[in-house]
Amino acid sequence: MSLHFGLLGLLKICPMSGYDLKKIFDESVNFFWSAQISQIYRELKALERAGCVVSTTEASSAGPNKRIYRITESGKARLKEWLLDDTREIGEDDRNEFLMRVFLSSSIGGNELLGILRKRLAKYRNDLERLNTSESNIPKYQEKFDIESERLFWMISLRRGYHDVQSHIRWAEESIRFLEDQGYRAP
Repeated sequence: MSLHFGLLGLLKICPMSGYDLKKIFDESVNFFWSAQISQIYRELKALERAGCVVSTTEASSAGPNKRIYRITESGKARLKEWLLDDTREIGEDDRNEFLMRVFLSSSIGGNELLGILRKRLAKYRNDLERLNTSESNIPKYQEKFDIESERLFWMISLRRGYHDVQSHIRWAEESIRFLEDQGYRAP
């Protein structure tokens, strides 16, 4: 996915600043898409040049003025076109560097792989906590942006995240047990 479609989709909900967009990315979709603030602002500028968003400067009592971005009709049309594009060819996890490393771990041995898998299991458990936090943020965004119509779609995405992370946890636990049953011990 190109970041600009994610930004257009969020701006369709309501006008926001780049900072607001970054906060939503961090608190809701970070389990499947992350973005740096510099990337967000770069994309917003490109979207504005393309006529997909417009911005205005608004005074802020809490600090410097804010640039607020709004999606245009052209931006809505491009978002809709992208959403309706044939999704059969959209890749999901086509490349997994971590799994490639596991696959080639005969070069380091089972003891070392066991230590790596334990660290990865801790990461997966942390990912599960992040999902729980994302889910707990949904009511806050519903209230802030009056987005009841978005809740269903956010929950469907969140459920996919839960399934993915829970399967990763089960796989890591199973792999650790398998290596331990083979007599391997982490260094």
